[in-house]
Amino acid sequence: MKDLPRGLLIKARIWRALFPLRWVLSAQLWVIGRVVQGCSVALFGIHVAIDFVRLMCLDYTARPDDVFLVTYPRSGTTWLQMIMYQLTTDGSMDFQHIAEVCPWFERVAMNRRNLDAMPSPRIFKSHLPHIWIPKRRCRYIYVARNGMDVAVSFYGFHKSHLRYRGTFEQFFNRFMRGWVVWGSWFYHVSRWWRYRNQPNVLFLKYEDMIADLEGCVRRIIALCELDVAEERMPEILRRCSFEFMKEHEEKFDFATEVMLEKGFTPDTFIRGGRVGDGADRLDDEQTARFQSKYKRCVAGIGLTFEDAADASTGDAHGK
Repeated sequence: MKDLPRGLLIKARIWRALFPLRWVLSAQLWVIGRVVQGCSVALFGIHVAIDFVRLMCLDYTARPDDVFLVTYPRSGTTWLQMIMYQLTTDGSMDFQHIAEVCPWFERVAMNRRNLDAMPSPRIFKSHLPHIWIPKRRCRYIYVARNGMDVAVSFYGFHKSHLRYRGTFEQFFNRFMRGWVVWGSWFYHVSRWWRYRNQPNVLFLKYEDMIADLEGCVRRIIALCELDVAEERMPEILRRCSFEFMKEHEEKFDFATEVMLEKGFTPDTFIRGGRVGDGADRLDDEQTARFQSKYKRCVAGIGLTFEDAADASTGDAHGK
């Protein structure tokens, strides 16, 4: 390895000598950054609250056959979405994500989906506590899961999707205090339990769905007054199995839902890696613009690319 030029060595020594001052300035900028971050979180909270009020009071018009699938997170929400999708359609898996056919009600406030355009029966996923759920002429299916299992699963979700870096013990302490997304599990479950006997509410336990899926599915059919052919039941139960849903995991992953909302197209990150796509895709005017700037900015320093050189002589478009 060659010795560094004398000028670079002097600059490096000066940079090291300034470390105490750099550290102070870095700490001050860190504090400023956290203050700005806190302000942005507060503003985002206000933004979400405004959108939710708009959704509840202006955008959402209830229908008698609307069904809300409500859980505390990590309690079988996606499973319930799949069950309802299979019961209310032909069950084909031709959607990109389950949210297309069973949207998350709270997120509708942000993505401005046209709810009136959805065919009946409309199925909505929700994590809202009972106090915030729309109280309309709808049906509600609530699934509760053992809180200890929820804590373990929710920790895994925070690690994999929310960039949580703490230990499980730290997360569990927050979970017990309700200092996690969607608040206290104890409050959420106990409040919905109070309304379990209302005629338009079905309260299920996740553990009962594991033990007797068919029995729970038939209770859902009865509540929603669905007309499901008996011969379809074996296939519905098969498609609602863990194994089948795991095979189609990308259609249920929260990360996929967020990406689709933001306009990302799945399976396009790695395209083809073929040399010459640019020459094939650019038209004559675009090629000329590129070549003009290429000659001004790059060619003069000796950096060349085969396609760029070909294009400059007209070969790229067969001239």
